Amino acid sequence: MRYIKFIIAILLGALAIGYASYVALRPPANFEDRIAFIQTLADKGVARGSWPGIMWAVVRDGEIAVTGAAGFADIATSRPMTSTTTMPIGSITKVITGLSAAQAIHDGNLDLDRPLDQTLSIAIDWPDDHPCTLRHLVTHTCGILDTDEGYDDAGYHYGSTTHPDTLSEFLTRYLAASGDLYDAEANFSDNAPGTHYAYSNVGAGLTGQTISDATGEPFATYSMRMVANPLGLSGFWGHTLPVPENGATLYTRDDAGDFVALPPYGLATWPDGQFNASVHDLARLLSAIINRGALDGRQAIDPKVVDLLTTPLIEGIDGMSAADDKIGIFWSYETLDFGLFSFKGEGHNGGDPGVITLMYRIPDTKDGFVVMLNGEPDGQIGLLHAVRLLHAISTIPPSNP
Repeated sequence: MRYIKFIIAILLGALAIGYASYVALRPPANFEDRIAFIQTLADKGVARGSWPGIMWAVVRDGEIAVTGAAGFADIATSRPMTSTTTMPIGSITKVITGLSAAQAIHDGNLDLDRPLDQTLSIAIDWPDDHPCTLRHLVTHTCGILDTDEGYDDAGYHYGSTTHPDTLSEFLTRYLAASGDLYDAEANFSDNAPGTHYAYSNVGAGLTGQTISDATGEPFATYSMRMVANPLGLSGFWGHTLPVPENGATLYTRDDAGDFVALPPYGLATWPDGQFNASVHDLARLLSAIINRGALDGRQAIDPKVVDLLTTPLIEGIDGMSAADDKIGIFWSYETLDFGLFSFKGEGHNGGDPGVITLMYRIPDTKDGFVVMLNGEPDGQIGLLHAVRLLHAISTIPPSNP
């Protein structure tokens, strides 16, 4: 399941490293020295094989303060990773989908508490007659579950960035009793909607379908028009195009631990994880959210839309990691525990084969950061590099303490 896989892996690896390595986490306090330290860690991670390439950015006082990169977008051709290299952003995609939902709500096309069956063009066979609302979908409390056989095995398609199923076709296969992937017990929780948090990529895909049906516009087109284009993002929906010339190759590892290029792949539930963007794009997205839609001296998105995205809808219910964790429209207020350190962040992270991404605002500040890798760290040294870098970038002293 995307989103939590990376967090668990880092936690377990960091715990194995032990407290003796904690002193290595102490970065310089001065901002300029901290930035240089982060770049050094990024470069060392490449040199020691912790990751093939990395992009990172720091937002300070609501503005993009610095972007950086190290390593390779493609190892075979020695093409360097840069701050404008694009790659799939994993589950940070849900922030794009969340802003699209917020815009549709603001425009009166959607209602958080209207039963989905009153909007959807596809039929869903909810068990126990517990139909969900949009509020349940965007807070992961609908009760739709991602299964290994139905979601992981059938939802990923290797060899092309486009999945053979359209979004509505896959959702029908998974959520309608007539579908070959339907399993009332496995695909749905026993909990009533709104009572239990269970992270669901299928539910996020269903959100994209709901927005499309409510607005009468293909979701990819609507989200580009309402979110990506107003923010001036160079990003695009990965299922609509092959990997571009400036796109990063994604990597897994062989048995010896060496990087091996992954073939292109597509997601059936693409509104949950297949937006492609650069670290500069995500820094712009984070800056706009921090500034309630203002960007480049203009109001790119209505502040009320951003408020809809970020206002918590649930807090600390069963299934969430911490009692004070909250979530708005796919916008999380969460505690990230890496064993040797933890921090509270507002935003999202993502993980897919060959993809690790984090985008967080530091609570009660106008600061934040983005980190993107096109391959996963491996072993204790690789995990320590990742933990050190995340600690350094997430603890930069606030611009206005």
